[in-house]
Order: sequence, then structure tokens, then C-alpha cells
Amino acid sequence: VAATASAVAAAGGRAVPAENLHVTLEFLGAVPTERVDAAIAAARSVPVPDGTERFDRLVAWGRGGPLVLEPRVPGRVLAEFRQALHIALLAAGFALESRAFRPHITLARRPARRPATLAIPPLDWPFRAFALVDSEPGPGGPRYAVAARFPA
Repeated sequence: VAATASAVAAAGGRAVPAENLHVTLEFLGAVPTERVDAAIAAARSVPVPDGTERFDRLVAWGRGGPLVLEPRVPGRVLAEFRQALHIALLAAGFALESRAFRPHITLARRPARRPATLAIPPLDWPFRAFALVDSEPGPGGPRYAVAARFPA
């Protein structure tokens, strides 16, 4: 948050609260209550590696798209883990997005302008766990509730 505060302020738009910063591994969309256990079982079947992803590039995605932090060179460990999770969820019968995985942290939504400078110090984000998160839309942006953590 501190490293990107000036760029987020310069961009305008709606800053993502610090407690909502995350990296989405897989978007499941609306999951019926009776299918949540299947998502949890699929996620539990994938061992979580101990790794770090370096986020070192601030990017405004397209016209009016979000301001995000992403790696210049995506790491192999996170990509392989995400692919294993993707395969487990497909095997459990979930319909998933087909676009390529692009790890990122959304910092601001609907920025009014592109910041003049997008340089930031690198951020090494360690990962040893992940979560199944329920997202509910709200007036100030989505509210997140953790449904399960892995490993438990």
C-alpha cells in the first residue's frame, strides 16, 4: 500500500482497501451452495508450494481498466500451482475461464487518469496458503468472506 499510494492517488478512481488486496488464482463465478464442498475438495487436493512472486510493475489495464501491480516476469512456481488448481477444479466439473493466467494485484478500480509515473520498488509476495473466498457486491466495492483456507 505504501509503495503504490502516490500512483493510486494520482490515478484517482476507487482504491482497493488494504484488507482486500489479493491475487486471484481462479474465478469460479456464482457457485451454488451445494457445489461449495466440491470446490473445497478440489482445492484441498492440490499441495500448496512455498514460494514468492515478485510484483514489480504498475500497469493501467486499458482505457478505464484497473490500476494493477503485476510481475514483469511471472514466476514458474505460482504458475505451476495455479495450473494444478485449474486442472483439479475442471476435474470437479467447474466451468472456468479459458484466458491465460495473469497474476496481478488490483490497486484501484475505474481510475480517472493514468499516473505520470508507474515506477515502484519490487514487492516480493510470499505464498504458502490460499483461500476460497466469497465475494459480495456492496456500495463501496466488494466484501470478501473466507469460506475455506488451504492448507486448513
